[in-house]
Amino acid sequence: MLKKFKEQYHTSRMIRNAIDTYPDGVCFAAADGRPILANKTINEVCYVLTGHTVTNATAMWQELEPRAIPQSYETDSILCRLPDGTVWQFRKNCLQIEEVPVIQYEASDITELYEYQSRLAENNLRVLRLHERQRDLLQNIVQNNQDQELLNAKMRIHDAFGRILIMTKNALTETDAEQSRFDLFTEWENVITDMENAVDSFDTRESSPQKELLQVAELIGCRVEFLGNQPAEQKALLLLYAAIREALTNAVKHAGADKLTIAISDNKSRYYVEIRSDGRAVSLPIQESGGLGSLRKRLERDGATLDYRYDRTVTLVLTIPKE
Repeated sequence: MLKKFKEQYHTSRMIRNAIDTYPDGVCFAAADGRPILANKTINEVCYVLTGHTVTNATAMWQELEPRAIPQSYETDSILCRLPDGTVWQFRKNCLQIEEVPVIQYEASDITELYEYQSRLAENNLRVLRLHERQRDLLQNIVQNNQDQELLNAKMRIHDAFGRILIMTKNALTETDAEQSRFDLFTEWENVITDMENAVDSFDTRESSPQKELLQVAELIGCRVEFLGNQPAEQKALLLLYAAIREALTNAVKHAGADKLTIAISDNKSRYYVEIRSDGRAVSLPIQESGGLGSLRKRLERDGATLDYRYDRTVTLVLTIPKE
């Protein structure tokens, strides 16, 4: 009997020694917080943070919470930074041992992982800001080019006005001014033409894609109706109107349609578009040659998709990413 008791005692000491030498902190406690077993590591870390070892596991957890580093990736865990700069993660888990609840607490040194995650979060934030600047630049690049063209046109007209005023003055002072008057009239016509072109460029810049599309639809005798909000992002809007123009051409040419309906819905990341017409049925399957083939390539290159739904007529189904 004594020998058996000594063997059990020796085994328990070995288990206790193994737990104490375990590099991470471990504590097992009853449901009311009474510690059943706490190794050396968790006691040392808790002593540094709270000023005492684990006397009650529930109270220990409550003392650690105000000292926690803000985090959002786990709920039953606490991150604490020690005075030496190391970061420790405390986790708790409820166990059932012979139908008796036992709370397991763990403490792990995750300094390198925490620093890596912090650097990764900073890099992701910088990348996000860079993407936002790039997106704004892409949305404005066409506008900037048009503004530059308009500015160049204004400068040319300004120079031409200066030159033609000098020619006009010279023509008024010359006695034999027939040739001068001819050249003068020619220059004035050129300036007027440049002014008209500049005005046309300004009107084109101010017109919206929807206005242009409705004008084209009216010319070919087809009415366009929008259901839902159109994309706010310039790139998504351009993809949408490229698809509508192709659908409009095919609906009128192959199905004799006089009305095109565009239904638009969206979620946080994508737009969902259905383009259907009231034209007659078309023969299946659809051959993606020419315009439709080019449209699919353009959509897929920018992360969008193109599909068909066959009812009485063909409905184009698109998904367009917001970013």
